[in-house]
Amino acid sequence: MRTEYGYPGNRRAVERYVSKRREALKSEAAEAYERLEHPGGEAQVDFETAYIGQGGKLVERKVLVMSFPFSNAAFAFPVRAENTECFLEALKRLFERIGGVPRRIWFDNLPAAVAEIETGGQRIYTELFARFVAHYRFEALFCNPRRGHEKGHVENKVGYTRRNWLVPPPVCETDAELEAYLAEKETQDMARPHYAKGELIAELWAQERKKLLALPDVPFEVFRLTTSRLNKYRELRFENTTYPLPQCEALATVLLKVKWDEVEVLSSDGTYQRLAVFPRPYVDKSFKIDWKAVFDGYRRKPRAVMYSDLAKYLPASVRTFVQVPETDLRKARVGLIRRLLERYDMADIGEVLETLQTHSPPEAVLEHALYARQHPEFRPAPWIESHTPTEVCGHRPDLRQYDALLEMRMR
Repeated sequence: MRTEYGYPGNRRAVERYVSKRREALKSEAAEAYERLEHPGGEAQVDFETAYIGQGGKLVERKVLVMSFPFSNAAFAFPVRAENTECFLEALKRLFERIGGVPRRIWFDNLPAAVAEIETGGQRIYTELFARFVAHYRFEALFCNPRRGHEKGHVENKVGYTRRNWLVPPPVCETDAELEAYLAEKETQDMARPHYAKGELIAELWAQERKKLLALPDVPFEVFRLTTSRLNKYRELRFENTTYPLPQCEALATVLLKVKWDEVEVLSSDGTYQRLAVFPRPYVDKSFKIDWKAVFDGYRRKPRAVMYSDLAKYLPASVRTFVQVPETDLRKARVGLIRRLLERYDMADIGEVLETLQTHSPPEAVLEHALYARQHPEFRPAPWIESHTPTEVCGHRPDLRQYDALLEMRMR
């Protein structure tokens, strides 16, 4: 059987074929990595993972890096996750930091922005990303799937920032400190020359900044709305975390306004009343329990305070104060704590009760002690008068004539 290259096994024909394919591959590679010119005002963005010293241990943070190929300037903002809310909040903060909006921005096909890629490469945006793009008026461009090198500048910049800004891991006790640290690194990095143009990055950035779009007068509020239903214990399950919401009704349907760092619970009756706010689980912030609502329930059912799951979150002194076997005393103490919550925080009540452990009964002086703590007595320092001569200060006048005059007047 003959082929285009002669008989099978024809060594010379195989070599000719291999040579042709090698030339074709070289041509394709040369076309794929053709050097591009960037007009300025265009950016590329990508996420990187960093580790930060916080609370005596290394913690993971996501950092959104925005790079500008024309000037080689780079900016970074830290978040806790790569979800849509964190992604858009980071973009918004970077726009505000640079004082404008890039005209065109290159992205990966990240799920936070792209809901679907249709045949032919057309991208279907997520609803929130579509509104964000319309608000800031930039053109969003996306790499082909598995072609991250199409935004090679930010790919290189991610590696550069990790090696030069985040190794060794900086110690930042809060995310605000990490944000300030990255902002300082951005400024310092602009003091070096551009790798090809020779001019300082700061000078090139000053030119490029003029090509940015103006920020809109009103910032975009990054959030999405979803509904949820409380269980019979008036608890809400969100992102694998359970939040007690005693101020809500059992089995109530609520509207959730999900932001990058917190979630607002709104009523779904059309009034959209704000019922509660709790942090997203990954921000490591404490959730504030509405103790007024909790103690309203305890007043209706005093026995519940002895067995309630929420009671374990009370300060130990308050828990001991209200969890007494005598029903009448328990009712009175629950009512007292509920009344005091109108003026004082639960933490303050707990601290004052701690100091009154030896006082019996503590409720007799609890309210007075809280008031004294909030309104400490003013005790001015002794006044030292240094102008009058010493010999005059030691003189004691004879007041008998003055007393005599007063006595005459009283007659």
